[in-house]
Amino acid sequence: MDTFKIEGIVLQTTDFGDANRVVTIFSREFGKLEANAYGCRRARNPMSGAMQMFNHISAEVTQGLKVDTIRDADIIHFYGNLTADIDRLAYAALFFEIVNKMTLPKLPEINIFNLILKALPALNERNPEIAALIASCQFMEFSGIQLNFERCVHCGNEIVGDAVLSFADGGAVCKNCLEPSENFLSYPENLRLTFQEILMFDWKKESRTNFNLRQIRLAEKIFLAYVHSIIGKELNAVNFIRQLKSVEITRA
Repeated sequence: MDTFKIEGIVLQTTDFGDANRVVTIFSREFGKLEANAYGCRRARNPMSGAMQMFNHISAEVTQGLKVDTIRDADIIHFYGNLTADIDRLAYAALFFEIVNKMTLPKLPEINIFNLILKALPALNERNPEIAALIASCQFMEFSGIQLNFERCVHCGNEIVGDAVLSFADGGAVCKNCLEPSENFLSYPENLRLTFQEILMFDWKKESRTNFNLRQIRLAEKIFLAYVHSIIGKELNAVNFIRQLKSVEITRA
């Protein structure tokens, strides 16, 4: 059996047995892969710290006939705020769930790997709601399944002013191509400009994000509805975030 080394980010973990864990990693070398980490939940196991969601790790993996096995792992970077702050945890989990559900196993995607690495510090330090939306939208763009926000999907003309969005057609529809019977969402100019800023956002810049929170939340609502339409069900993280917000409203 072949053994290979990877650099990756832990997307998801699932416990099984008394001390074992199935770990989903998005790696630089192979894209998404799943492997068993036997005994990693024992406190004295050298892998116990590394096999946690959101960790940036290096690992040694042995290829199996059916399931790969993680033999050793070390933490490259630990993003402590993501586990200490429940809001950060929720929005980081949202981004990771979208990546996990919309990528195929063992298909190298260096742009997606780099995007996750760029997004993690922002999720850890900046406004997590904004960072998660930017990261998720840019991920969909890299994946080739993003809505067309800038041009009419029917005539190809650049959108100017207000328009509508059609999930079925794959994006914006200008007023000239709009059919009264279509199922569409309102797509005002301010929302289009917000999506444009999101997709062009440069993670390298240290300046603070200056997005309008109202527009961000409207963009988030539409984007998550689109993701829902693709997956066929609501994301677990969305339910978690909704529960958190309901608790905040109750306390207020």
